[in-house]
This record gives sequence, structure tokens and C-alpha cells, in this order.
Amino acid sequence: MLDERLFYFIHGFVTMYFFMAGASRARRKEASRLERLCGYVLLYWGVLEAKDLVFYFAPVFRDNYISNLLILIDMTAVTAGCSFVIELLNPGWFTPRRALVLVSPFLLFVAAYALFEAAWMMDTAFLFTACYALGFVVYMVYAVRRYNRLLRENLSNVEYVHVRWLKWVAGMLAACLIVWIISCYHSSWVVDSCYQVMLLLLWVITLYYADRQRTPAIAPTTNGATKIASDHLLGAALERKLTQLLDEERIWLNPQLTLSDLASEVGTNRTYLSNYLNNTLHTNFYDYINGFRLKAALEKLNNPETATTMAELAETCGFNSISTFRRVFVRAMGCSYVEYRDHILAQKQP
Repeated sequence: MLDERLFYFIHGFVTMYFFMAGASRARRKEASRLERLCGYVLLYWGVLEAKDLVFYFAPVFRDNYISNLLILIDMTAVTAGCSFVIELLNPGWFTPRRALVLVSPFLLFVAAYALFEAAWMMDTAFLFTACYALGFVVYMVYAVRRYNRLLRENLSNVEYVHVRWLKWVAGMLAACLIVWIISCYHSSWVVDSCYQVMLLLLWVITLYYADRQRTPAIAPTTNGATKIASDHLLGAALERKLTQLLDEERIWLNPQLTLSDLASEVGTNRTYLSNYLNNTLHTNFYDYINGFRLKAALEKLNNPETATTMAELAETCGFNSISTFRRVFVRAMGCSYVEYRDHILAQKQP
């Protein structure tokens, strides 16, 4: 049958992709901790895919008891993906012990079914997996918000460290889980092929962004703040120093400026400076610094003698990338750079 042969081809291709992509990351000497973990996760998923290839060609594995055990083992793939996402949002989190805690409920299902072979255990396992995935999505929404807030409070450039792309990955992961559950209850070559294609797309997109992901350089909080007589004096001194650094020395021209860098220049600690920005100025570090950069860009745009491209303008004003400049510009001005420039040019015409 054509649909059966097509499925074998797709399944084999996906298995080969997992092994090749995983091995290239796991054994790369210069690979980061996150890249190496991603490689191990891919290799594990590759093993699960290869196991299914044996399942289709070996009649002994088509026994309902063994088939159900293999399906229960497949459920552990969820925890492998969870480990990668948690490590991404909490650098340094992953340890073998924590990974074992994540996977232990699924291993208990495998052991329990192997011993007692109760049909109700399969339905319970499917329900648990769905709840587990849903709970993880809820956690991920919270963790992503916390992570992005941390970035905006400490970095003036979040290119290649933000995790906005995870919302697309989460949506695709949920779709894959739904199709997988359908295939387990109502298996067909077409449904199984769709699942494999969706799984491949999920990881292609994930790796595209994960390979560009960088661990943010955020220093740990310290308690060594500069001591001045009172909070009022400290605030006044801090305001004067910030004015000098930002208005006169224009240190925001450094595209990699961080909260720790600014705190060091001011002579206070990161925590106090962050509190000052949040509670006194009612902003965060990201918006605060990029506000100076945007102001400089607007001054140049409004100058009739300015003739520069958007890339040149962004670079000369301290933005690390065009995408960051474009995002900041639209958020502040309510229109795109091109629309604003065309409006300025129209006003200059006689």
C-alpha cells in the first residue's frame, strides 16, 4: 500500500534526522550546556523512533501486551522535552537526579503495567500524560514571563536571548500530543505519517531558534551597595550620576550594556538600581536604556541633513540589531520606521 510505504519512508527519515542532529550537538566540543542537552534529548527521541521501526517489522512486538509497554515507554519523551525547556529557562537547572524525578511517574506506569497488565492502566497513563503536558504548559507560560521580565530588567539588548519563540513550540507540541493520542487509539498509516511530519517540523523549528539561543549574561545579586546617609540622598546622588553617564558620557552607545555594567559605573549594586528604575522611574532597564537610543535616532531622523539607512541609524545609536530597533520604534511611536520616515520626508517637501 502506498500510504504504508510512505509512512515507513517518513518514519525512517525522522529517525535518521534525530540521530544525526543529536549526535552533531552532543559531541561538539565547543557546544554550550544547552546545546549538549538538546543533543542528548534528540538522541533519546531517536532511540524511541528506532524502537518503533523494529516494532513494525517484528511480529512478536505486535502482541498487545508488548505494544502497550512500548507506548508507555514512548510517554517518557515528554519529560525529555520538558528537561530541555526547563534548562533553557533556568540555566544550570538540569541534573541527572532532577531528570529522574521528572520521568519517575512514567517509569512507575511502565513497571506497574509490566507486572499487572491491567487495561485501565493505559487509559490512566494517557490521562496522566495529558494532564502532565497541560501542567507543564501552564508552568512554561509563567516561567517565560518571569524569564522575559528578568531579561528586560537586566539587559538592554535581548536579541538571541529572548524566548518568545517558545509559544510557537508549545502550540506545536500540544498538537503533536493530540495527534499521538489519536494514533494510539485509532491507528492508521495516514495519521501516523501526519504525526511524524509534525514531530519533524516541531524539532526543525526548535533547533532553528535553539541554535541561536544564548545564555544571558546576568550576574548574581550582591549585597554590597554603596552606603549614603539616607535613601533620599542616595536617590539624588543616583540621579546625578545617571544623568552624567547617560546624557553626557552616552554609555548607552554600548550595545551590550547591562544593568550590572551601569550599576558598577554608578557605584551601587544591581538590586538597588533595578528598584530605583522600577519604583521611582516606573520603567525597566531595557526600556530605560533603549529610550535614550530611540531619542538619539529620532533626533537624527528629524534632522533635514540626515541621510542614512535604518541599519546605519540603529548601529550608530547603540542598537545591537535592526530587529531590536524596529521593535522599540514601533512600540514607542505606534508606526513603523518606514512610515515615520516617509512622514518626515513629506513634511520636508516644499
